[in-house]
Amino acid sequence: MIFMSKAQADIISAIIIITIAIGLVSAAYLWGLPLIQKRQDAALVERVANYFNQKNENSLSSKIEYIANSGGEETFNLDVNGLWKLDTTENSISFTFFSRVSNIGSAAWISLTTGASCPPSTGTLGIDKPSVVCARADTLADGYNITYKIWFRQLDESSGARGYKIKLVPYTGVLTSAGKSVRIFRGSIDTVPGVQTLIITEIKILFG
Repeated sequence: MIFMSKAQADIISAIIIITIAIGLVSAAYLWGLPLIQKRQDAALVERVANYFNQKNENSLSSKIEYIANSGGEETFNLDVNGLWKLDTTENSISFTFFSRVSNIGSAAWISLTTGASCPPSTGTLGIDKPSVVCARADTLADGYNITYKIWFRQLDESSGARGYKIKLVPYTGVLTSAGKSVRIFRGSIDTVPGVQTLIITEIKILFG
């Protein structure tokens, strides 16, 4: 029979308690970390959504429309890691980022602009906005690639005599960027005669 002194018993008890404590901390970390990450991503998702909300005067679409109407230049900043893309064929600008949670319940484009489709059709001047905001969430690993895209459509007068369009073009030829800023400049304003007179306002995009 092996007898232990009180000191030895105390040491073994301490080791057992420490081992149990480490196990509990590890379990809490493994269960708690994903919850913390999801809460952080939920805040990130909400922040990005706000910057593409057309009711927000600091949103990207609002800034582009303001420069198209007033001239000058503006800088849009979004402190989120992601990829910008300017598509001159679609006349759109998009931002894609990864999140473990999503506020978009579709892997196909859904319109966030009332009464508009993705891609949009021609709108009516004085009734519709020139920009249409769309979004989608594509499953990737343990989360989603969430994309917000702003299309700019032609707006026609109710008489059909004239049409107006914001045309996006790259400032230096760069169409994609992982930067966190977008500089917006107004370029030329051209009038294209025809059966319908089309007035095109050029907006130059420079990724930072």
